[in-house]
Amino acid sequence: MPRFHWSRNQRLSLVGRYTLLSVGVVVCALLALSLFYQRFSNELIDRLTGERLSAQVAATSNKLSAFLDTRIYQLVTLSNHPAMPAFIEAPNSPQAEEALTLLRVEADSPDLYGVLFFDWYDNLDRLVAGQAASGPPYWSKNGWDISGLPRVEHEGIEFIGPKLPENGNSGWILMRAHIRDTGLGQNTSVALHVRLASLTELLASAGVSGVIDPLLRTPGGIVLDATGRPTEVTSELIEGPSILPGWNLVMSVRPGTILQPIDETRFWLAVTAAVIIVVILAIFFALSRSLRRRVDTLVQGAHSIASGDLYYRLPEGRRRDEISTVAKAFNTMAWQLKDLIDRTVRAEKLAVLGQFATGVAHEVRNPLATMKTTVQALVRKEPDGERKTLLDDMGHQIDRLSRVVNDLLAYGRPGEACPQETEIRDLFRQSSRVLTPVAEEAQVRFYTSGDSRLTIFVDPDQVLQILLNIGINAIQACQPGGTVSLRAERHKDQVEIRVTDDGSGIPKEHLLDVVQPFFTMKSKGTGLGLTISQQLVESNNGSINIESAPQEGTTITLKFPATKSETSKEETSKNAPPDQDSDR
Repeated sequence: MPRFHWSRNQRLSLVGRYTLLSVGVVVCALLALSLFYQRFSNELIDRLTGERLSAQVAATSNKLSAFLDTRIYQLVTLSNHPAMPAFIEAPNSPQAEEALTLLRVEADSPDLYGVLFFDWYDNLDRLVAGQAASGPPYWSKNGWDISGLPRVEHEGIEFIGPKLPENGNSGWILMRAHIRDTGLGQNTSVALHVRLASLTELLASAGVSGVIDPLLRTPGGIVLDATGRPTEVTSELIEGPSILPGWNLVMSVRPGTILQPIDETRFWLAVTAAVIIVVILAIFFALSRSLRRRVDTLVQGAHSIASGDLYYRLPEGRRRDEISTVAKAFNTMAWQLKDLIDRTVRAEKLAVLGQFATGVAHEVRNPLATMKTTVQALVRKEPDGERKTLLDDMGHQIDRLSRVVNDLLAYGRPGEACPQETEIRDLFRQSSRVLTPVAEEAQVRFYTSGDSRLTIFVDPDQVLQILLNIGINAIQACQPGGTVSLRAERHKDQVEIRVTDDGSGIPKEHLLDVVQPFFTMKSKGTGLGLTISQQLVESNNGSINIESAPQEGTTITLKFPATKSETSKEETSKNAPPDQDSDR
């Protein structure tokens, strides 16, 4: 296999141009994609920190305010309930029972630990625990103290806290209001013990994971995350709206977190682009080698044909691409060119040999006739038996030369065909009359078979001459006990006549030579029988094909055009039984 060299001429080849064009297209596409990606990343950051983020922050602020407004309404309802003073002053009264039922219903909210009551000195007076109650002051009042917690006032409600989670206890805030004064002189306040996480959990829907974290700043500067726990802020904070005095929403924004996956994606995009370019170059390099190798085969075939090797054929392979199509067209061209040249050479050869044969035949024929007449006269008057035998032998040789001269004349001046509708039955019958005695003398079985109703459009005399020439050759090729047959069959618009024998056969190297003038494998042959037969076949618009193998016999297939009426008989012939094989 020739080695491939990437030379300057190959860089300018068709494959090289397509390679550079493809790489250029890929590079331009990747550059454009990179620019669009950069623009997208910038717009993404702007959107996350722009109006959409502000709208989302406002929506979260509204959720927090709505939560607090609900608790404020709940607290106002409890502080103004008419049975609440009786619950404080007369715990055993029917009104106290009514107030206790209301307190238990309100305390069962999942956002509350319970409802607490304080005296004038902020001492816990009593409580109503809810389902979420845990830790102090429900299990124990130890560690319960609200004196150091931040306090703010909003809409007449005192907000105390937040109390941060510690020692396993959850965080909380108190929302406290004084019970309505009924004139009994009580100085008691009621408070909702609110779960801190219920407030901070509303922040979770406002952020972007890993990029923007919503936080809640409480009085004292403590910043709580969405779980209600204090967090250290190391990134930029964007201030949000206030939900209570000293309570406001803030956003922790980490642009680097946004840009990091974008930068990583851009890096891998560049790596992918490099890999794609390398793969494209490798594919085109392999295609270039394969294409050049196959094109070199085409060039080699063209040079071989140009140098006169008309038997050279390109390997077509199993591919169905353009190169295979060109190879098939090249081989078809080579076959047609060889056939054309063979026909031309043969025509010129036949023309020259025809002129030569005609001239020789004219010059020899008359002297042979005179010699034959002289020999016959001498035989009649010769009294000596030995001389008479010599004269008889001379006469036989003169007859043999006469036959050769007649063959030369037939070869040099072939008659024009006069085609007409001819029945196979008649041709086979006449052939049998002549060939059967010859076959019996050689102890060879001869018979005809096939559809005898077939008709062909040929010159009957010339086709009969063909069958006789080939039939005699077949009989002469057989040993005693051999078989020779004639069989006719219809194939589309042609009729095939096969002459088959089981004789000695023809060596493969001589199959193309047996139709050449003066070539013969018989000791007494002239070498013109098959040549004249081929001339007659072609003059009747037919074709001849010879198949043979040594010691296996020979089959000569003659194809002649069927008559027009034969086409209309085709369906009838298919349904009718063929003639039985018959010995003649």
